[in-house]
Amino acid sequence: MVGVWEAIPFQEFAPSFGGGQPYACTEVDEFSARRISFPAHSTILTESEPATAIYKLTRGTACLYKMLADGRRQIVGFALPGDFLRSPFVERYSCSVNAISEVAARRFSREPFLTFLRSHPEHLGLMLEAALQEINAARDHMLLLGRGTAKEKVVEFIVRWRARAGRKGALANLVPLPMSRRDIADFLGLTIGTVSRIITKLERENVLRITSEGLQLMGSTDRPLLFERRYH
Repeated sequence: MVGVWEAIPFQEFAPSFGGGQPYACTEVDEFSARRISFPAHSTILTESEPATAIYKLTRGTACLYKMLADGRRQIVGFALPGDFLRSPFVERYSCSVNAISEVAARRFSREPFLTFLRSHPEHLGLMLEAALQEINAARDHMLLLGRGTAKEKVVEFIVRWRARAGRKGALANLVPLPMSRRDIADFLGLTIGTVSRIITKLERENVLRITSEGLQLMGSTDRPLLFERRYH
């Protein structure tokens, strides 16, 4: 990990937690921040360690996960540039975070961040709203894991990831998949074989096409054929 300390305006670390809706911040108070890079497949945060710092992803993709008692890994989310790697309100990291690709992030000391929020209720409210959105997303994911069929889980993942990957611009039919099929399987509570079979079946049905960059969805950009098969 490589780091350089510098002054960063507050608005540069204001968007969201792991995929929530970004919000605008016009405050220009500066904090001491550190630019840090992590190689692919390296550990960024470890579950249960003291949360002394806040990280905001600026490049690359990361996965957030917890280890189960039997040694299995359950991925609980994926982070993209602009996302915080966990909430600043917890004293210990609630999950581990690994870099999927090479990752760059900004590291902020937690206490100055919280001091700022306490003195600026409007920003505190926005941060709490982002945390609530994360809770709602986790609840929806739990419902999918508990009630969805294997095919519904994979299709819903592709649909939701398409929305996340395109959140800063127009949705496209090419859905990039920086994560491996093992990562997708660990997120959906499935085996790699099941994920691969379903994606192959969707390709045979001409719903999508597998490319070196990800998945090319068939049909119109506004409503690809995948949407028609979402619950079938």
